[in-house]
Amino acid sequence: MNRKYLGWVVLAAIGSNSVYAQGDWRFPLALTYISGFEDVVDIHEKNLEAEGYIVETSDFTSIGISFQPYFEFDSGFRLGMGIGPMTMIYGDTDFFDLPININVGYTLLPQKSISPYIRGGVMYHVVEGDYVESATPGLFAAIGIEFARQNSVSFGFEISYDTSTIDIQKKSPYASYYYGYSYYTTEIEEIEPYGLMISGFIVF
Repeated sequence: MNRKYLGWVVLAAIGSNSVYAQGDWRFPLALTYISGFEDVVDIHEKNLEAEGYIVETSDFTSIGISFQPYFEFDSGFRLGMGIGPMTMIYGDTDFFDLPININVGYTLLPQKSISPYIRGGVMYHVVEGDYVESATPGLFAAIGIEFARQNSVSFGFEISYDTSTIDIQKKSPYASYYYGYSYYTTEIEEIEPYGLMISGFIVF
């Protein structure tokens, strides 16, 4: 399936009627640092400790991959959707998060080799795990710059912020082991699992 045909399939998925629009499809693939994932890991480690597990300092990465296709009109206006960046924890506890989004934006200098852009939309986290209760969609906004736009493959950088949240169990110990059992209290905490994100991307 070539670039044009794949593009129309994605555009139909986000509900656009611009079948004859003048523009082109673009397919960014990004590597993203996720600031909020450190909080997710910290909650999981403390929950395991409250349950009586011995938790060593864990190595984890706050970097994920995302795919953010969009249709850009000749005017610079753009419509897009996105999947990722995905994060996960596995082992003594499990956590999986795959955010999806729809967004609109504007490329300031679409005919130039170097062009800044803005975009924003709605993000929802498809999330599950041992301590996850629910997810609430939120808004996200991004500003970025793209280089070598006239080439078949370009690249760029982006800073974004995601306000969507998840409700997650947070456990606190209130007693030591007693006959082989540990005791703890549980409360529900709302957190932003992603928050500030910094991305580097290539565009096909």
